[in-house]
Amino acid sequence: MRSNPPKGDPSSIRRWVVPVLFGTAVSLMGTAAVLMIFALVLTLQDIPQGMILPLAVGAMGIGTFLGGYVSARIVGKKGILCGFLTGLLCCLILTGVSLAVMHFSLDASQAVKLGVVLTMSCIGGVLGVNRQGKRRA
Repeated sequence: MRSNPPKGDPSSIRRWVVPVLFGTAVSLMGTAAVLMIFALVLTLQDIPQGMILPLAVGAMGIGTFLGGYVSARIVGKKGILCGFLTGLLCCLILTGVSLAVMHFSLDASQAVKLGVVLTMSCIGGVLGVNRQGKRRA
């Protein structure tokens, strides 16, 4: 008979930390890849200056969706929580990089970015948990 580990057991913590860290890495790489594609499009097309921020937020949304999906697939349960933690960590890292690289100010756009990141990562987490695996004969 198998017993559940106690709440503070390191293996139960590791069950969440490693997938969230992996999902965050996927989020950051996905965001960077989408930003590179958008940069190529901006180079080749005449895009208005006002479209740059929405494209950047969209890239963050796509990247965190992927990260939430991947981390929730690994954990296999509690997709909203898994996606939320992945999105929150990704947002903290991107905010830290923004603080280190350039002048950073808290304004309404930061709240929108946080909302998009957390929403998309939670959606990715839910879809990651609810996706059916391949059926084997």
